[in-house]
Amino acid sequence: MNTTIKIGGVTEHFNLPWNLAVEQQKFTLANIDLNWLFYPGGTGVMTEALRSGELDMAILLTEGFISAASRGLKAKVVKEYISSPLGWGIFTGTSSPIQSIYSKAPKKYAISKLGSGSHLMAMIHAEQRGEKLSLTDLVEVKTMEGAMESLTKGETQIFYWEKYTTKPFVENGTVRMIGEFSAPWSSFLIVATDEALATKRDAIEKVLAVMDKESAAFLAAGDMIGLLCSRFKMSEADATTWLRSTTWSHDYTIRLQGLENAKNALVKIGSVAQDLNVAELCDSKVLLV
Repeated sequence: MNTTIKIGGVTEHFNLPWNLAVEQQKFTLANIDLNWLFYPGGTGVMTEALRSGELDMAILLTEGFISAASRGLKAKVVKEYISSPLGWGIFTGTSSPIQSIYSKAPKKYAISKLGSGSHLMAMIHAEQRGEKLSLTDLVEVKTMEGAMESLTKGETQIFYWEKYTTKPFVENGTVRMIGEFSAPWSSFLIVATDEALATKRDAIEKVLAVMDKESAAFLAAGDMIGLLCSRFKMSEADATTWLRSTTWSHDYTIRLQGLENAKNALVKIGSVAQDLNVAELCDSKVLLV
């Protein structure tokens, strides 16, 4: 009898290997009924879905998971997914007077949800610039599309999101990209709830084994550029650049320093406590290096 695993991810190019594996029934062949659920709202929404039991697993931003775990999310990292840092774009509305993130003009920040990457990275980058954001500076817009509407109406002036996903809105004149930001830790982690690990560990390990092979096959395939262009509206040049700059993890090691870097950045914005032990957020099968 197949085991059902409910897993969530964002609707972005990073998760194409998962989508292809589902379409090709790779999980079914491993006796797993994998229910893949898209979450346009991102990490903040998925951590709530994990908390409620709506999901067994999710692909989460590193900083978003650490923040949620510090606030009681009962889940563990079971594998690093994307080892390379995420390239964030910083966006404003086309008619906005803001020309730089360093502008001293009053700014409201669009975020998908409190605890999301768009929230945490805005806070982390502000702290690095010597600024301090408060809750009154943040406006929840739920999705990237909600952010585009908010920026266009002038309700908000700044939005952080993965730059290639947002590029079509730059090209069609909805928004302008006024900067980029990247942080020294891995982009995405694969996380499973404590409940799922206790009751479905064998199935989770099968899922990870399938994806270990699929991410390697994804990089080796000759038609991935075309798929990225057709499915995610990426240009051939952008798809090529993104593939060259993205590193998938093919083992079960995670750099402890990367997790510490993310924690320390979150400590500075008051999102987690200094005494948080990030090693304890990892499953026993993960090897910290």
